[in-house]
Parts: sequence; C-alpha cells; structure tokens
Amino acid sequence: MASALSGFESASDGAAVEQASLALVELTLKAMTAAPQLSVLQLRVLLSVERHGPLRLGEVAGLLDLSAPSASRLVARLVDDGLILRNTPPADRRQVQLVVSAKGRRLLTRLRGNRQRDIDRVLDLMSPNDRSALVQGLAAFADASG
Repeated sequence: MASALSGFESASDGAAVEQASLALVELTLKAMTAAPQLSVLQLRVLLSVERHGPLRLGEVAGLLDLSAPSASRLVARLVDDGLILRNTPPADRRQVQLVVSAKGRRLLTRLRGNRQRDIDRVLDLMSPNDRSALVQGLAAFADASG
C-alpha cells in the first residue's frame, strides 16, 4: 500500500517530520471549521493567551512576532467576540492583562475535540506498532522542543 510518506527512506528526518506536520496542520485547519469567525492568526492569539496568559498586549505581539498595532487589532476583535477578557490587576491598575474568557475556553475545547476525533480516525488506520512508535516519537519531539 502506497502512503503519503513513501520514499522517506531517502529523505531527511526533517523532511519526513515536515510532511507529517503538514498532515496535522490540515487536520487543525479542518477542525477550525467549528469556528469560522476566527482567522488562523486570531486562533494563534487565543492559543497564546491560553497557554502563556495572562499576558499584556506587548507580550502577545512579541510571542507572535507582530507589530503592536496588529496585535491590538487582533485582540480587540477577540475581545469584541467575547473570547478574550481585558483584566486590570489590583496591584498595578495601569497594566491590562489579557485572559481567555469562558466562551473562548469552550471554543478551544470544541476545536480540540474536533481535531482529536480526526486524529483518532487517522491513528485507527495505523498498525499498533506504528501508532506506538509515533506516540513515543512525538512525545520525545515535544519534550525536546520545550
């Protein structure tokens, strides 16, 4: 049976991982159909605030390599959509911190659920040995990437 990774015996490890990562990106983009109002960049902002938050606007811009005005527009849209909240910590009223709202967490949970179902369908097509090797390899890759 031919596979999408046929011929990787001669390809570099990096090329094989790149090809597999593209398959994961496609599954992620497919899962995003559950949130058609979000662009990929808006989703990146939401995920960054969830993972690293609470964050200040400048921190969002730095994490995603965006200009301050671009980050501000993206965050404003997410705030308007009720996906991100602006909080002012009592210790420093001049600071504005961004956090994911309950609505934003529900959206991310739905997106992850859609993606997980699609990933599980692909994993079900794999042999148990290949599946185990993939899971072990991805865990090691995640650890190495920090």
